[in-house]
Amino acid sequence: MAGTDGVWYFLEGAPANGRLVPASFFTQGARCYSDLELVAIVLGDGQPEPERLRLAGHLLDGGSAALLRRLSARKLRSLLGDSAGARLLASLELGRRAIQGDAKSAIACPRHVQEYARTYAAAQKEHFLAIHLNTRHVPTSLEVVSIGTLSTSLVHPREVFRTAIAGGTASLILVHNHPSGDPSPSPDDIEITTRLVKVGELVGIEILDHVILARERYFSFREEGFLGG
Repeated sequence: MAGTDGVWYFLEGAPANGRLVPASFFTQGARCYSDLELVAIVLGDGQPEPERLRLAGHLLDGGSAALLRRLSARKLRSLLGDSAGARLLASLELGRRAIQGDAKSAIACPRHVQEYARTYAAAQKEHFLAIHLNTRHVPTSLEVVSIGTLSTSLVHPREVFRTAIAGGTASLILVHNHPSGDPSPSPDDIEITTRLVKVGELVGIEILDHVILARERYFSFREEGFLGG
């Protein structure tokens, strides 16, 4: 896996002022590279590599690439300029469309949830997600509600249901990851789930499940009898 201080080379055949990318990018694949490195690559060749890495770090602000979705077009333009800002916006939009393209089938079980949200399964920080579903249980969007250690103060019902109510979401599946690798729910996990299920009943948006991801393992509140029945 490449590091930010690893050796980078020009692509074979590129001019001296060509685009810098890791030499192993095409052989190892993009998945081998950190969020920081991928953002630096998207920013392009208008600036030296150290400056692009610095800008990428500033944009991520110690978090994951999911944070980029919260930055407005105006903010990105002011930070990066027209060219790099447009490249990053285009990349984010393509990613969003790719996810929607994979979301044509209904989510019918916890393993479908695990596959749909697999990007976050090995994240080093806890991400609390809400999968928005239509009446046929087909995902319409994946929303990052919060990033950080889960608590009742961090995951407020208002943040979970605001977009769902505005967008006419029929039901939700809650997802979050455990960086420890143990998917077992904590007392806070159980308390948050119970609270959100009750709010969902009040506003008419059912919580179908809460799935905890931990690398290749998962815990489903519905599967384990905490929901339904």
